[in-house]
Parts: sequence; C-alpha cells; structure tokens
Amino acid sequence: MRDDENHTLYCVRHYPDDDSVSMSSDNSILISSFEQKPSSTEHSDLDYPSNWNVDDVTKWLGDISLQQYGDNFRKNDIDGSVLIDDVDGINDDTIKQLIPSLGTQLKFKKALRTLRSRAHTQSRPGSALSVAKQESEEHRKLLQTIQQQAEQITSLVSTVNTQAKQIEQFVIKLAATPKPPPPVDAFSKSSLTVQNQLLDLPPNMSKIALASADTPASDIPAIDPVSPSVLPLPANSYTSSTTAPVPTAIQGPQGSSGVTFPAVVHPNIDGIAIKPVLDDIYNFQNYGKYGVTIFDQNSENILVQTLVNVVPENEICMPKKFVLRDSVNNILVGASVKLKLHDQVVFTGSTDSTGTVIMPTTLQKNCYDVEIHASDAQHKPSVFRMIVYENRGSEISTQFICRQLDSDQLEIVLKWGTIPRDLDSHLHISDGRHVYYESKIEENVSLDCDVTNGNGPETIKIRLEPGLKYLYVVHRYSRDGYLTKSGATVTFNNSAITNSNSPYQVVQIPVVNRPNANFWIVCEIDGTTKNIRMFENAFENHNNYASDEIGKKYLK
Repeated sequence: MRDDENHTLYCVRHYPDDDSVSMSSDNSILISSFEQKPSSTEHSDLDYPSNWNVDDVTKWLGDISLQQYGDNFRKNDIDGSVLIDDVDGINDDTIKQLIPSLGTQLKFKKALRTLRSRAHTQSRPGSALSVAKQESEEHRKLLQTIQQQAEQITSLVSTVNTQAKQIEQFVIKLAATPKPPPPVDAFSKSSLTVQNQLLDLPPNMSKIALASADTPASDIPAIDPVSPSVLPLPANSYTSSTTAPVPTAIQGPQGSSGVTFPAVVHPNIDGIAIKPVLDDIYNFQNYGKYGVTIFDQNSENILVQTLVNVVPENEICMPKKFVLRDSVNNILVGASVKLKLHDQVVFTGSTDSTGTVIMPTTLQKNCYDVEIHASDAQHKPSVFRMIVYENRGSEISTQFICRQLDSDQLEIVLKWGTIPRDLDSHLHISDGRHVYYESKIEENVSLDCDVTNGNGPETIKIRLEPGLKYLYVVHRYSRDGYLTKSGATVTFNNSAITNSNSPYQVVQIPVVNRPNANFWIVCEIDGTTKNIRMFENAFENHNNYASDEIGKKYLK
C-alpha cells in the first residue's frame, strides 16, 4: 500500500504451514515506511544518482517510462556512477547499443541531461553541521555580491549626477553662446573695386586649404584685405555653371566690427573667391581667426565652411626701421619719431645721418599713432597710424614728409615699391597743359621730383586756379611689373583742400586683374571749389603718355 511519496505502508502476512490460518491472524505484521525511509531532514544515498546501483538505475528507467530497456542496462552493469559521468561514462555510442529506437534515444538523452545537471549541482554534506556551514557560506557570498552591486549602483548614481551637471553646464553655455549670424549678401554692399576683384580673378590663382575647428592654428590659412583668396568648391555642391555672388555668414574674434566677407562662386575653376572687407583697417581687433560659412544663392544650402586668419596688410604694419625723406627725396637728419598708445608716448627716437631710426621690438599688439617732426619749420608734421601685429611688417619703410604750403597750394606725392622700377606722375589741366617728366614746369604747376629707380617720390606741386580742373594720373613707364601690383599710394598734402582731420589724404591703388593697365586714373581736382573727386577702379591700357588723350576723356 502506497500512502504518499514519503510514506509507504507494507502489510505483511505470515502464513503457517497449514492453510487454516485466517486473515485476522495475529501473525500479520504491519511495517511502516517511517521505519524504512529517512526523515525529510536527512538524505539517503538514493538522493545522489552517483550512488545508485543497477537496480536504482532500472527503477529510474521506469520513472521515465523506459522500463522495457532495464534488462539491457542490467546486463551491462550500468549503475549510477556510469550513468552520470559525462566524461568516461555512458555516451552516444553506448546509448545506441542500449536503446535501438532513435526517438527513444532522444527522450533518454533529455532525461539524462536533466539527471546529470541535478547530480553535478548537488553536494553531499556529511552532517547537519556541514549543511549549515554550506548555507552560511552561500549567505556570505550572497551578501558580498549584494554589497558589490550596491557599491556599483552608488558609483553609477555618482557618474549619472556628474554627467547631469556637465549636461546642465553645457546647456547653459550653449544658451549663452550667440547664435550664428544669418547669411548676408556682402557682395552687393561692396565697392565696385571689390566686386571687380572678386569677379575678374587673375589666371592660375592657387587655392587655400579649408580648415576646421580641429585644424592646428599654424595650418589655418592667413589672408589679408588687399586681394581675394580662392577656396576649393566641393564636388557637386554647386549645380549652376554661371559665375555668381553668394551670401556669407561670419563669426569673428571678440571686438571685431564692420567686417564682411563677400564671395563669388567660379564654377569654371571649382573655386569660391572671398575677400575680407574691413571698415577700419586700423582696428587691430578686426584681425584674427574667422569662421566663414558660404551659402548657395538662395541661402538654403551650405557650400563651404572654413576658418581663415585675417592679418593686416604689410603696408600698415610697423616696420623694423623707418627711413625719412622729404617730398623731394632729401634725407631728413635729426627728425623725431614718436609712438603713442592711447595718447601715452611709448617710444621716442630720432633719425641718424642716413635718415634712419630703428623701431623697438617689444611693442605689444595694438594700433599706434606715429608722429614725425622734422628738425626745421619747412616741413609739416606727419601723423599716421600703424599696426603692431605678430610678425607682420617690412624691414624698412620709407616715409616722405611733405612741405609747408600756402592754403591754395596742393602737393601730390606718389610712392610705390621696387617693381615696376619706374612710375611717373602726370597732371592734365583743363586748359590743355600737361605736366610730366618731359614737361616739368607749367605756370603754377611743377614736377618737383622724378625718381626712376623704384620707391619714389614723384612729387607734383599745384597752385590751384579758379576756373580750371586738374586730372592726376599715374603712368607705368617701365614694363617690368604690373601697375596694379606696384603697391602705389598717392598722398595729397593740404588739409584745407582735402577737408581731412589729418594733414594728409592717402589713396592706395586697387589690386585688380588689369595686367595690361598702363594708366591709373586717380582723381579730378576742381580749382574753384577745391574739391577732389576720386575715380574708382579706373585704368587705361594704351600707352600714349605724351598726348592729352586721357585729359580730354576724363576732364569734364
């Protein structure tokens, strides 16, 4: 009689030799499984498959409904130790010999895996004490794991809090960062000279490299406001085949103002011509690193983003030495040179016997006022500004100091570089007269200095007459260089006539693509009103310098 899994009752009846014993005989014995099976707190050897004998294995086969193969296992002495040993015990080949049917083999393997898994995870404590020790060790390991996980969670929470603060600071910084400016059509707001420079590029212009935020500072291309630079146009970024202006947006250094970057796309060279245009070239804060974004014509798509380093042109940067001469090329000895910064004198020097004064090398980056005073009263003080900026500036700069004049007199001084070697000053007068190197003196007009070996000066002095107009022109006499690349400047000496706060008015030749230009038409002067009208980007290619052709064309 089976009561349950843990308790089995066996009723045993003893029969004597005779058959007359009744079922109620006292010789009947009741044997309880309580006397046969261990208690629930103890483990018998049968609980461990490794201790099974062949009969136990046969019984297990019956539990998994494979009792028909019990004899095969019994004949081959398959006990528990062989059954659960997955190294040297029963294997696939053995199973095929013991159980012929494939489906039954699979069923057996599944049951065997379960049995082996249970057997490998069981331990056989020797006593209740060992069970307690094992449980205690498991609890200790569990607590240790929980503690480690708690520490990991604490560390994770700390990391999350730190990252949250970093994100918060980034959001605050992002909110404080000014938004990029919208694209601007800087081209249409530029002068005709700048527009001409960007539209009519010299041939074989090299392209500057694009630069990004991670580009080393030394590799960011340096450009100045004198002439355009060309950026590469990425492939397939511009679909039109027409040269056209495009809008730009810029982000400049702190303190910069009045700076624009007009740009023109040139599909024929896969390039974009750009040029920094500065309202104030003497604001040293306008120089430095600029982020330039160039858009398509509709301001919808970005064509190029890059960094450029805008630097001042050499002509306005402090040289290492000044050489001082007057407007008719005489050396000025003992002339004083002062540098002022915010109205404070930071340097004073005087010229030696060669008219040279050496400038200090420790000046900080800034814009300085330069004051030059000759040692006599025949020359006017010269006041101008120059920039100290990194390593910019020439070795020597020659400054021509103008003469003292009457209120109706005007002195025009031409200076240039070393190439072309010979530039000439020409003055056409509305009454048909023409003053130049072959005709140096006319009534009230004279060419006082003619230089043929570079630098200048070419100096013309005029006593203005009412009812007359005067046209001042620069001629390229020697053909050893381009007129527009000569670096020529023209100084007008007489503040009463130029209506300037400075003693002088200075005009610089535009650097445009006019390789064949022989004449730069500078200005017209009205002898009656004493007004000076500048011509913008006016050149002539012919070489009729001895005729009055230009005077007739431009004097109205």
